[in-house]
Amino acid sequence: MSVRACDSHAHVIGDPAVFPFRDGRGYTPSPASLEAYLAMLDRYGVAQGVLVQPSVYGYDNRCLLDALDRASGRLSGIVVPSPDASSRDFEEMHKRGVRGVRSNLINPGGLRPDVVAGWQSVMRDLGWRVELHIATEEIPDLAGFVAQFGVPVVIDHMGRPTPGRTSLSPVSPALRQLIDLVRAGACRVKLSAPYRLSNQAPPWHDVTPLARALIAANPQGWLWGTDWPHVDTAPPVDTSDLFKALEAWCGTED
Repeated sequence: MSVRACDSHAHVIGDPAVFPFRDGRGYTPSPASLEAYLAMLDRYGVAQGVLVQPSVYGYDNRCLLDALDRASGRLSGIVVPSPDASSRDFEEMHKRGVRGVRSNLINPGGLRPDVVAGWQSVMRDLGWRVELHIATEEIPDLAGFVAQFGVPVVIDHMGRPTPGRTSLSPVSPALRQLIDLVRAGACRVKLSAPYRLSNQAPPWHDVTPLARALIAANPQGWLWGTDWPHVDTAPPVDTSDLFKALEAWCGTED
């Protein structure tokens, strides 16, 4: 890949004895170290990465922040602050490489959207964004939902249509509203985790029309991510298949 390439969605999972998981989590992942992640980026020629706080840590961002501290500026982070976090907390995290907040409505323990929207002043001052892990099919007024945050918004995993329940057709109502927002520049979307959208084997051909529609809607409106280390998935995911899928969606290596 290009030396400018960036993996916009990944996680690190530390030793549970040092970074314990939250009670009530939806799954228990295996360790996935910073060193293993950086080695994966090197293997595929990816220059930079974005670590996203996984739901298993709740509001405890220590594992992510520790990885940013040790990554020599190569990585940035998206955190899930405690609802009572102060402006000073945000400023300290910014110094360590954090650039946004995640609201996760799919896994247990995520931040409520109204809590995140309440931080829009400090996020705007710091130049942060909001990342939404949501099922767009469950939000009738997606435009209004996105607008409440008042800062740039990125929607994870192509809006997370539910395999077997929601059509992956880009002309379906649930996905058409997402594509329209991306086209208008009202939000960006991550072309990531096709295996969470599909019941098919790699390269997940049923996801291709949606990915291509999002790319065509706005060439500057999408990001790409590996979703490494592919937590809470069965069967295991081969990261190389994600690079092959991206090439199929884009049509050219450039």
